[in-house]
Amino acid sequence: MAGRGNKVGIDYFELDCHMDEKIELIEAEYGLKGFAIVVKLYQSIYSGLGYYCEWTPDISLLWAARLSGFHGGEAVRQGNVGSVSENGALPGFPKNLINDVISASIRRGIFSDELFNKYHILTSSGIQKRYLNATSKREKVSLKKEYLLITIPENRSNVVINSISGGRNSISGVRNEQSRVKESREEKDNTMCKADACALFERLWKMYPVKKGKGQVSRTQKTKLLQIGFEEMSRAIERYLKGLKDEEWRKPQNGSTFFNSGYVDYLDENYEKYLPEKPQRSKAAKGQDFPQREYNFDDLEGQLLHADGSGS
Repeated sequence: MAGRGNKVGIDYFELDCHMDEKIELIEAEYGLKGFAIVVKLYQSIYSGLGYYCEWTPDISLLWAARLSGFHGGEAVRQGNVGSVSENGALPGFPKNLINDVISASIRRGIFSDELFNKYHILTSSGIQKRYLNATSKREKVSLKKEYLLITIPENRSNVVINSISGGRNSISGVRNEQSRVKESREEKDNTMCKADACALFERLWKMYPVKKGKGQVSRTQKTKLLQIGFEEMSRAIERYLKGLKDEEWRKPQNGSTFFNSGYVDYLDENYEKYLPEKPQRSKAAKGQDFPQREYNFDDLEGQLLHADGSGS
């Protein structure tokens, strides 16, 4: 890959043997077709623009047509497969299985909801990190600052950050430019994520045992957690961990999965709704403690034999 100045995408990407829990949830909901669609999207991103791909209604139609043979003809175009529902489709997009899988992937943090809603692109911080690692030896790597979810390391002098409006940052003075990019991102973070929402999330994150995927919890989701409040979220965490102890075969979710959606069933309203009812003792039973009778089994056996032999 080194020395190809005009090359943008990469020739291969890593696919973990043990997939992230979010991918497993996609497969659980949509079967192997859902898993295959996500992998196909990864292929399109890495082999095309490298760290993102556009996703518009027209592009989704072309995908449905191209993959119809691979994924089952009309099933892909019409979406009548598995547990697909009308509520899962992307607003303004054709109703098909591919768009349902993408909608679920955005909801679960596989792709950034913020950048999809703003620019109609599919990307994530993990995709961008892997792309940067794969292009470390290239002479030049061009990135769009509005699409970035990560901070570019200062030692990456081959990175040029452009703007979608057409402006370009000079390669000279890369470190100063990287500092300005980092500052602008911090200003954006402060604007989009209130300090109290971020502070609350940090407190909750320390309470949760599996600290994986922290960066995959969006600013919008942190605001939702703030609206729920620290006290109720603390109870939700305690209930979830208690359930794991009661059922030792279960493994705890990654932190990103729990704070994006896994906590919902353990909130006060939902948790208490499904608690099993405790059996109530009747008033007649209360206070009635009957003494345990003692029996002489030798006498009983003799009485039974006598009764049988005499016929009485």
